[in-house]
Amino acid sequence: MRVLFTSLIASSVLLIHVLDNPSRFFDGWGDVKQRAVRFLNEKEVRIEGLKVLSRTEVERVLPMSKSPGWWLLNETSIKAKVVENPWIKGANVENCSGMFLPRYSCFIVSVEERRPRFVASVDNERWIIGEDGTFIMPASGSLEGLSQHSLASLVPLQGLASRATAAERTKAQLATAQNSIEVLEKTVQLPVRAIRFEGRNDIAVMFDRIAFPVVFSAPSDIPSTVEDQGRRFRALVLQMKDRLGEIEKVDLAFAKVGVVKFRASPDPVPVKK
Repeated sequence: MRVLFTSLIASSVLLIHVLDNPSRFFDGWGDVKQRAVRFLNEKEVRIEGLKVLSRTEVERVLPMSKSPGWWLLNETSIKAKVVENPWIKGANVENCSGMFLPRYSCFIVSVEERRPRFVASVDNERWIIGEDGTFIMPASGSLEGLSQHSLASLVPLQGLASRATAAERTKAQLATAQNSIEVLEKTVQLPVRAIRFEGRNDIAVMFDRIAFPVVFSAPSDIPSTVEDQGRRFRALVLQMKDRLGEIEKVDLAFAKVGVVKFRASPDPVPVKK
């Protein structure tokens, strides 16, 4: 009973205060509403993982006008919009960590950029292509964001099929190029400088510090073939290290032998396995 009586007195005092100062009460109530609106709508967005792209490029596709609640319910669609950029291989959206619980109005957008690997002319246009075969950007325009080191490390490709008429063939060629580089650089122990596609499964490879092309058979269904040929070429380099300057071309696209063509010789010389 005493508690009820005390509550009635407190309510009466508050009512009298409101009636005596209505403008002050409503000003305070408006301030409370504004604070509530800010709490429900304002947010902090952090973008992590950028190396080539600018923050502006990512923000362009983010729903920055949406509330934190909307972000919490639509993380999948936000990630889908971010990875539409060909530079971005993957993305994740999560709340910022707090002292005890995740922060409601703070989000981290983590991106994984694609690694540019190749430069090639396809359908009469030069492209920078990622190691996963994604066509990232035309190489003829502005290359802002790419360092000189990144540009120098691009491997030129020749003989790619048309994306317009043979898209699957182009995709298979790019996979072959990436797989062959990984295998050959490990077995030959020299960086690959360029690749040219010859015939159905053959590739002509230029290596660093080697002045002549080396032809390998690179069937996509038998990856061990390239590895075996790489070992054979490594052995050939060691065997003929004093005559490398005389060689015009080496063809290892055979099961048991390799063919070495010397600059001064009109006829190629077979070299057994």
